[in-house]
Formats: sequence, C-alpha cells, structure tokens
Amino acid sequence: MTLDILLRWIAWFLLGSWAFFALRILLYTSEQPAGARAQALRNILLGLIAVALGWCFIGIVFLSIGLGVIFPTITMIGAPLSCPAPGQFELFSQGYSYRPGQHGVVREYYCLLPDGHQETVTFLTLLYAGLLYSALLMTVTMWLGRFGLRIVKIKPKDLSPQGMPSGATGTAATQTATGTQPSAPSAARPSRTGSLESRLQELKRLHEAGVIDDSAYQARQTEILKEL
Repeated sequence: MTLDILLRWIAWFLLGSWAFFALRILLYTSEQPAGARAQALRNILLGLIAVALGWCFIGIVFLSIGLGVIFPTITMIGAPLSCPAPGQFELFSQGYSYRPGQHGVVREYYCLLPDGHQETVTFLTLLYAGLLYSALLMTVTMWLGRFGLRIVKIKPKDLSPQGMPSGATGTAATQTATGTQPSAPSAARPSRTGSLESRLQELKRLHEAGVIDDSAYQARQTEILKEL
C-alpha cells in the first residue's frame, strides 16, 4: 500500500468518524432542556479543544519530532502532503561527531520538483505527520468515549450536597424554593409517603436535566420505590 492510498483511507476514516460524532453530539444536546442546550454544547466543544491540544502536543512533539529523529520512517506519512506529486521526496541523513566517541545524525527532508529545483520540507513533513497522528489518536479517544462506542464509562457522581443524605435532597430543595426553614426536631415531620414523593420528583428533575443517565435513574428509582 502506497502512502497516497494510506492517506486516502485515513481521510475517509476521519471524515466518517467525525460525522458520526457530530450527530451524537447534536442528539445529546437536543435531549437537554431548552435553556441548557447552549451551555451543554459549549462545554462539549471546550472539552474537545482541550483534548485536541493535548493530542497535538503528543503527536507533533513526542511522535513526529521525538521518535521521528530515531525512526524517520514514521514521519514518511507526511511526505505526500509536504511534497505532493509530481515532486519526488528525498530523505538525507548525515552522521557527524561532535566529540570523540560521541556521534550524531542530521536528517533533512527535500522535495525535488520537476524543474530540478530542490526545496527543504523538513518542517512541513514533521508537522503534517504529527497532525495526522494527533487526529488519529483524537479519533480513537472519541470512539472509546461517550459519543462513540462508550467503552470507557465515567461513574456518575453523588449529586447530593456534602453532609446531607441523598434522600433529603428533594426536601431541602423544596424548602429553599418556598422560603421555609427546616422544622425543629420536636416539630411535626412530613409523612414518609410525602418524603418519597419529593425524592422521586427531584430524581426525575435531575434525569430530565441530563445530570444523571438512564441507568442511574432507573436504579435509584427502584431503590426509592422499595422503601414503600
């Protein structure tokens, strides 16, 4: 398989993958409440930018430049982009000794044009190779995450305030909204059925807001109903 064919397959893979991710992201944001959709989309985009910057650093600095100096073959993937046809890509390596017993290697990439002119494309080759590796790593990360195959799952966090039992969340939220204060220990307490109803309502509100997923919602709802 030539590098041109390999790049064509990589391009189709990246295009198809990110079209799928875009649909999943739009579907996810459409399921959010109307007032929270813009914020949800903004948070997703900021997260993608942060992950992309991290993979760009690894792809360009670590893989293309770092390992590329030792194994120049891995940077050849950027040759068709830095020296497109009908140019001829050439790798020039020259050893040198800067101290007795210590040796180094200088590698330069050149593009020989049809008119006989030779251009240095070392920087472009390393840059294109690093960006390609970064894009592949980023795409694999997305396939493993929540918008891909969901192989890597994040356990939902406890949504109740610290120091307050999860069952009391709904009651505290209702008291805050109505402006009432918690009653004293000696005062009459609400019935157990009313407490369960408030907890179910709060659980439903969190699920509709997208704070908890379907599996966590069903599991917690079952636990509350068992207390009846």
